[in-house]
Amino acid sequence: MQRAIPNYAAILGPQSIETLGLIVDRVMKGERGLLHLEPDTGSKLQFFKGPPGSIVCTVPLCEGCLGSCTYCAVKFARGKVKSYSIKSLHDVVRRCVHQGYREIRLTGQDTGVYGHETGETLVELLQALDAIEGTHMFRLGMFNPHHILASIGEFLQVMSSPRFFKFFHIPLQSGSNNILSEMERRYSVEDWQSAVRSIQKKIPLATIATDIIVGFPGEIDEDFDKTIEVISDSKPSVVNISKYGDRPGTVASRARNKVNTSVKKDRSRQLSALVAEVVTEQNATWLGWTGPVLVVGAASKGGTLCRNASYKAVIIQKRLTPGNTVDVEVTMAHRTHLAATVIS
Repeated sequence: MQRAIPNYAAILGPQSIETLGLIVDRVMKGERGLLHLEPDTGSKLQFFKGPPGSIVCTVPLCEGCLGSCTYCAVKFARGKVKSYSIKSLHDVVRRCVHQGYREIRLTGQDTGVYGHETGETLVELLQALDAIEGTHMFRLGMFNPHHILASIGEFLQVMSSPRFFKFFHIPLQSGSNNILSEMERRYSVEDWQSAVRSIQKKIPLATIATDIIVGFPGEIDEDFDKTIEVISDSKPSVVNISKYGDRPGTVASRARNKVNTSVKKDRSRQLSALVAEVVTEQNATWLGWTGPVLVVGAASKGGTLCRNASYKAVIIQKRLTPGNTVDVEVTMAHRTHLAATVIS
């Protein structure tokens, strides 16, 4: 960046929120070439405000991760794990509830590492938040399987509360243990499968979301076939597929066994076709379902977007007030959403 913009005003790190005002003031007074990459010691939560005109609010639980994935550059920016205290998060969430937010998203690069450096745990946090009274619901963000397996029973107990959407985002990345090892993902395919099976046994209507990278350096046909097999067997409701691409400065970017672009595209198409089939099949099981949904707002292609307890997207061709809860019946199942009519 310094080479590209030699006359830069200031370069700040992502944790420089307290310093930002001081730096801007110095820049406005004519200073140039200011470099501040060290993280500030204060909590970002002190500046937290929810978005206006929305019923959805996003609250960060922690920043950073414990991983050292060979393809990822996030750790360069986010650094080590920094968790906000249960008390501070409880205060922020309670304020969000009082301000009328109905869907509160609890996020982090990996929510499973929450409290790693403080001695508090994710289960303790979720239990504390579950006790906050109101008409809101929580959606927990992504977590890696190995961080929750030891406490899976307690974790699923609190996640079974009606206060939580039954939505679990657990990245797989590859169905091959060889590739997971090359990625330095620190869990096995069996770990992921164990977490998913535990969730599906405890909460049969849970939505399982996952991530897959195709064409990682060294991925051969046998590795990709294993990914196809795992997705076919586990049938996750949401699969985010990405073709591997180099991130500057990462170990994987220096690999010599890169997968040909045409092969990556072909594997992406194959997996996308399978996922479309699986998701369509999964959504069809909701036909005839009746129950309450939370009205979120206008849908991108017309109608009103709602969410049921499993966080399924439910579209109603009727104008409804965001934040309300209505009872519906699912009348059609599409690959991307369920269509429903209001019954009360």
